[in-house]
Amino acid sequence: MKTLMSIALILATFGSVTVGQRRADVDRVGEKIATQLESRLSGWRHKPVEPFGPSSNIVVQSWSSTNRSVKVAVAIHESAEDAKTEIRNFLQFRREPQELRGFGDEAFVTEPNGSDIVLRRGRYVIYISSVADVENDSDARKLSKDEREVRQKAEVQRIGKEFAKQLSSIELQ
Repeated sequence: MKTLMSIALILATFGSVTVGQRRADVDRVGEKIATQLESRLSGWRHKPVEPFGPSSNIVVQSWSSTNRSVKVAVAIHESAEDAKTEIRNFLQFRREPQELRGFGDEAFVTEPNGSDIVLRRGRYVIYISSVADVENDSDARKLSKDEREVRQKAEVQRIGKEFAKQLSSIELQ
């Protein structure tokens, strides 16, 4: 009985250290991203999103500017191979993802309008989702419906690529 109790205590301690270490890694990565992006992207406001649970390996942040918003999610994996597997699994459910060059180890636009980007840097998979509310832009009433649609697509692509550029240059280790 003492042996079982000892094993249970060791497993419980190891599990809490692992969960605690994972949480510390997630918090450290989240803070690093927030600090770097705040210094590089003037006019953007940051809001952390509560983690999915104490054992979550995902950092989620929401960024906003006038009539524009971006959600960033970073999945932290044990290895680059695990991160590659996650991207492959994610992409298999996307129609015709377009490869982006110059953003991390690999990057893809995953939606036809360019609003979503996924990229990998080593063991980190970064998801970026951009929204541009051009209907509320100060000059929106002067634009035709087609012009608003063109602007909306151009803005989500511009914003997504800017965030991808910044996120791919942050040293997350």
